[in-house]
Amino acid sequence: MITIHQLKVFVAVAECGSTSAAARALHLSQPAISLIVRNLESELGAELFIRNPPRGLAITPFGRGKLEEARTLLSQAEMFGEPQDAGNQLRGQLTLGYFTTLGPFYVPRLIRRLRERMPKVEVQLREGDLGAVGRMLDTGQVELAITYDLGMGDQPRTQLLRKCRFYAALPLEHPLARQESVSLAELAQEPFIQIDLPMSREFLMSPFWHHQLEPRIAYRTTSLEMVRGMVAHGLGVSILITRPASELTYDGERIVCRPISDEMPVQNLVLAQSHHFALTPVAAAVMAEIRDLFSQEDLVP
Repeated sequence: MITIHQLKVFVAVAECGSTSAAARALHLSQPAISLIVRNLESELGAELFIRNPPRGLAITPFGRGKLEEARTLLSQAEMFGEPQDAGNQLRGQLTLGYFTTLGPFYVPRLIRRLRERMPKVEVQLREGDLGAVGRMLDTGQVELAITYDLGMGDQPRTQLLRKCRFYAALPLEHPLARQESVSLAELAQEPFIQIDLPMSREFLMSPFWHHQLEPRIAYRTTSLEMVRGMVAHGLGVSILITRPASELTYDGERIVCRPISDEMPVQNLVLAQSHHFALTPVAAAVMAEIRDLFSQEDLVP
C-alpha cells in the first residue's frame, strides 16, 4: 500500500533533483530516500526516475504524470487532516514564483494581503530570471508565477494582469530629458546601459534591431537598480519596462523617464499556473487575490 510518506519523498526527490538533496530537505538519510523511491516504483510497477550517476536523476514521463497526482493527493491529505476552525479558513501550502525585477513591486504587498486574509495558508517564494521562472513552471517547482509572458516552455495557463510599455531612462541633465518623448534613433547614439538578464536582454534590444539600430553598449548589469543608478550618474541611457514609483535611485539621485516615440511592442505581465498542478481551493483563492491586487489603480509600474 502506498503511503503519504512515500509520496512526500517522491515529490521532494522530483523537486530537489537528487536523493541527496531530498535527504537534506527531509532530514533523512540518502539510503533511506533511495529505498523509499525504489519501493514506490515497485508498488507502481514502473520507474519514476532515470538514474544517471554523473547527472543525478531525471524524472520519466510516467513519473511526471504521477508527480501531479502526488501533489494533489498531498494537498488533499493536508486539508483533510487539519481541524476546521470557526472561521472556515483555508489551510494549505502554495509555491509562488516571480520574475526577479517584478518581485519588489508586487510580492511584499501580496504576501501581506494573504497573511491578513488567509493566515492558515503558507506561501513559499521562488525567484528567478524569465528563463528560470519558465523552467520552474515547466518542471512543477512552482504552482503559480508572476512574470512576463516570455520563456514559458510548455505554455502554462496564463491570465493577463496588465500591459506594460517601454520607456526611456535618462539622466536628469541630459538634453533628451527636456523632450516630451525620445526616439530609438536618438537613444542609439548615446552610451547605453543594458539590463543583462536572459530573455530580458534580447527583448529589450529587439525594438532597436527591428529598426536596424545597434545601441552603443557602455555597461551591462543584471540589476534593474544598477541600470537606474548608472543612468542617474550620467553614464548612459537605457530603455526599460519595469518602472518604480519613484524616479529616485538608491543613493538619492534622480532619473527622468520619457515615452518612446517609435511604435513599440507591449509586454504582457501575467499570472501563470503550472500544468503540473490541479487547481486547489488554496490556489484558486490566491489567484483571485492576485487578480484583485492588480486591479488597483495605484499599483506600479
